[in-house]
Amino acid sequence: MESKKAPSPFAVLWGWADGEHGGFYASVALALLGVACGMSPYFCVAAMIARLLSGGGLVECLPWCAGALVGYLGKALFSTWSTALSHTATYHILRKVRRELLAKLSRVPMGTILDTPSGQYKTTIVDRVEGMEPTLAHLLPEMTSNLLVPLAIAVYIFVLDWRMGLASLVTTVVGMLVSMQSAKNYGPRWQGAVEVGRRMANAIVEYVGGIQVVKAFSQSAGSYKRYSDAVTENAQY
Repeated sequence: MESKKAPSPFAVLWGWADGEHGGFYASVALALLGVACGMSPYFCVAAMIARLLSGGGLVECLPWCAGALVGYLGKALFSTWSTALSHTATYHILRKVRRELLAKLSRVPMGTILDTPSGQYKTTIVDRVEGMEPTLAHLLPEMTSNLLVPLAIAVYIFVLDWRMGLASLVTTVVGMLVSMQSAKNYGPRWQGAVEVGRRMANAIVEYVGGIQVVKAFSQSAGSYKRYSDAVTENAQY
């Protein structure tokens, strides 16, 4: 029997975004318009320099100045609109995921709940769900739109001179090699970060939840030391 291929993390994340896909598509389209508007001032400046070098006056540059200003305003408008749409869709998704987690928690056996530190539930329901926000609200629209800039520049350089275009690709290859080297130990380091963060969350929840008992039995020094050690360990990691 063939083993079923597990979906990629992005596919799972996109599946959770069901019902909000339209907002993300609109956000990406607006982000693309924002990037295009952000590039237009550079072409306007190039046109003004060409006019001045050919003997033209400042009056001839006024339309290009107006075009650059419109480009900057368009970038601010479309980028803000794109961010607003992506964040609105993202927070709807986070709300849905948290509701599903709480619904699942109501079906978990009581023994499992008692054996699991309360900080772990806080980490899962609050921190891990919150960690989806940068990917959905920023990575999807911003990464997709910002790829337009290097692609447009690369095409333009190749149009000017194919040799210069090939030379410009050297930096891309070097950057990819450096990124590959830094990603070798990413898995173990990330697991360590998750573990340290889990211990800190458990210590915080237990310290805050039992503060009255701790003070009543004069155990504040030892309990606070466990709490401070967990926070310091997380910061140092």
